[in-house]
Amino acid sequence: MEHSLYKHQSDLSQADAIAWGFTDKDTFVQFPFNFPLLEPNELRANVLYSGLCLSDSNIGRAAWGSVNYPIVPGHEIIAEVSQVGSEVTKFKVGDKVAFGTMREICNNCKYCQTNRGEPLCEGSPNKFTYGRYFGGYATQIQQPADFFVTLPEGLNLEKASPLLCAGITVYSPIKKYLRKNDVCAVFGVGGLGHLAVQFINKMGNEVYGVTTSPDKREFIKSIGATDIIDSSDESQILSSESRFDFIIDTIPSTVNFDKRFNLLAADGTYVIVGVGALSDTNINLSIFKFVMGERKLVGSLVGSRETISDMLEFCAKNDVYPMVETFSFDEFPKALDRLENGKPIFRCVVKTEEYSKKMNFFK
Repeated sequence: MEHSLYKHQSDLSQADAIAWGFTDKDTFVQFPFNFPLLEPNELRANVLYSGLCLSDSNIGRAAWGSVNYPIVPGHEIIAEVSQVGSEVTKFKVGDKVAFGTMREICNNCKYCQTNRGEPLCEGSPNKFTYGRYFGGYATQIQQPADFFVTLPEGLNLEKASPLLCAGITVYSPIKKYLRKNDVCAVFGVGGLGHLAVQFINKMGNEVYGVTTSPDKREFIKSIGATDIIDSSDESQILSSESRFDFIIDTIPSTVNFDKRFNLLAADGTYVIVGVGALSDTNINLSIFKFVMGERKLVGSLVGSRETISDMLEFCAKNDVYPMVETFSFDEFPKALDRLENGKPIFRCVVKTEEYSKKMNFFK
């Protein structure tokens, strides 16, 4: 279990922190470790809450390509600053902060030089929070200070961590592409979709949830949808063709994608944010639909630090939060199993602070 940066520590009393990580695609275990030296531009912070994202599983299980193990996932992090690098002036010990999907950009590529470097930067090999570096499935994190985000007043910290990935994944394209008076649809009202419905509704647009679960109708309406469309009912799908000006698709599958795309109106925008296994990423569509209707199909990854800050302010002001199931740090394997094999309602969050203090890892 050797790592080039983080020294595995068998003596817990000598460890800086303890993490849950993958030592291979089938093994998820505790990993006590020591951090590398704190760099002048870095922060170290006690993790308070860590959200679990399906991408953590896809990466840890090597479903998206090869992995250098051990790997500690986690990019939905609410934390408290415990140590400040010598060059850091924006934060102080005790500040409550957030950390999301990205840890650095190169500042040199064409995207960075035109203020599009987040998340399009192509010059940084360690752009994302974890991989070579350890993420938030740990009692502490150490990352560049520039990519920590200050939390707004009034933000509900117990529910906020999934906003750092699930939230920004849908908020960013909604802010970018949604127009006033657009009639909207959200495909898949789950971990991403239930946030998208809330965002669109709170921005003043009419929104419908498209789901295979008609028994969710009252719930989906309760979070802001006008109504639902039952996608398992062929007649409802056919009657909704060309109905929506803006569609956000959170379904991680390309099955029946052409039927979903048919619901987009002329001059509309269809945003894909749901990504599943690499074996299920190809789609077939008629170019005729694009040209004759001037329809737009776009992909969206996450969002910039500026957009994350804007989203957190919006959530605190408008009471937009994910529905979460909370687990203790000892229950990380249970939370991961719930993520992978169950149907959490709707995001899994590990509360780390209590365990960290009990085990003297809260610095």
